[in-house]
Amino acid sequence: MTASALWHGIVAILRADFSRLTAVIAPFTLLVTMVVELFGPAPPTTMAGFTPRVAVLLLLIPSVIAAFGQLALTVLLVAPETTPRRALRTAATVLLPYLGAVLMITPATTLGLVLLVVPGLYLFGRMMLIGTVIIAEGLRPIEALRRSWTLTAAHGGAILWFNALAILFIFGTSVLASGIGAALAVVLTAVGLKSVAGFVAALAGAVVSMLFTMANAAAGVIVYRRVQGL
Repeated sequence: MTASALWHGIVAILRADFSRLTAVIAPFTLLVTMVVELFGPAPPTTMAGFTPRVAVLLLLIPSVIAAFGQLALTVLLVAPETTPRRALRTAATVLLPYLGAVLMITPATTLGLVLLVVPGLYLFGRMMLIGTVIIAEGLRPIEALRRSWTLTAAHGGAILWFNALAILFIFGTSVLASGIGAALAVVLTAVGLKSVAGFVAALAGAVVSMLFTMANAAAGVIVYRRVQGL
């Protein structure tokens, strides 16, 4: 499996049922991101401003809600015949085990990213199947960590390369979306539509956030299928 094959697989699996997948994930990513952007506290410019309240409102709550949406999306990708309602119910039952597994691996991946970047990306890639195996195989947190590590053993390099390219792509897309949103905001503000300008700027970032979550869920399912020979 190559990074290119993984990318094409993501595009194919999302394109096959894009409207339904978007309808399920949008309330938990796009909508939440826009609410935070428009009504949440301003992002801190210094560490002193990064209070526990700000961390909860800007990071913790949106991340947990997005994780729930990503799990529901994963259910639909693993079992396309599942209804959205059932996918949401399944996501609710596996959310705590998934968050538990993520919390276990977060210190190691964060340390790897802070120190040398590459080790963090490698660990993140090896753990990318956590949500998928919890849903597909009903595993507990520690079992899911072990299973993800085992399944990705032969593809660590390809996944690492894909993650590196994905980060560059997301960064570039985010900058482009922010630029377009800012340009439109300037135009709308100039014609007296300042409130609409803020909405447009928030929407640009929210769309990128939603697409990233969709791609992340799809990547896990694609890798799982490939290593399982499906």
